[in-house]
Amino acid sequence: STLFPYTTLGRSINLVIEDEVYDFMGEKAREYKLGARGLRSICESILTDAMFELPSQKVKIFTVSKEYALRKFSISKLSMLKVA
Repeated sequence: STLFPYTTLGRSINLVIEDEVYDFMGEKAREYKLGARGLRSICESILTDAMFELPSQKVKIFTVSKEYALRKFSISKLSMLKVA
């Protein structure tokens, strides 16, 4: 897993992304035949809620698991894409 320091509103949160999440994002990008911008959109669909919710919570470490990524991706509009 990878640890990223994330600072927002003067608070520092350590964001941990499990290796399986990277694999999941790469699989989805290949499945939908997306390039770098598409991969960025997948990342955003998974992380956007956390970026807005975490500053108001007393969380010091947030771990993005594959289950979390699956849940967030499945409710995003990206999950409705069709393979070309």
